[in-house]
Amino acid sequence: MSVTKKMTVAAALATAVIALAVVADDMKSGTLMMVEPTGKSSSMPMPDKAMMDDMMKHAEEVKDGMVIVVWGQRLYVVKNEKMPDGKMTFDYWGLHGVK
Repeated sequence: MSVTKKMTVAAALATAVIALAVVADDMKSGTLMMVEPTGKSSSMPMPDKAMMDDMMKHAEEVKDGMVIVVWGQRLYVVKNEKMPDGKMTFDYWGLHGVK
């Protein structure tokens, strides 16, 4: 991967994370924020606990060793996994210092 592509991926990732953090800071208590695969975000009143519990059965938490990548106008969650050549995904992209 060229340095330009690495910089583009890193910039897109940083922009997505910063944008989500900025929007999340303005959220009122009891509000749910959703980000669609296209990057469009919307908020709505928090559903009741039973509905929220049902929705979360199918959700996966973004944990250490995972990043959100914007690519081709889509959002992806990528795990830091060993690739066929033995390198870790984040090392290949130059994201050093990430678990």
